[in-house]
Amino acid sequence: MDNICNNTLTFIGNFVMAYFIFGEGTLVRPLIFAFCIFMLMMAVDWFKSRGDHKLN
Repeated sequence: MDNICNNTLTFIGNFVMAYFIFGEGTLVRPLIFAFCIFMLMMAVDWFKSRGDHKLN
C-alpha cells in the first residue's frame, strides 16, 4: 500500500511539472507524459520485486 501511495504522489507531481513545462494550456500532453512515466516506474518496481525472491 505504501508503494501505491508513493507512486500516486509521484504521478501527481509529474503531471503538475509537465503541465508547467509544456505550457500550452491543455491537459493532454502532461497527462500522457505523466502516465508514461508512471508506467515506467511500475515496470521498474515489478522487475525489482521479481529479483528479491530467493529459494534458499
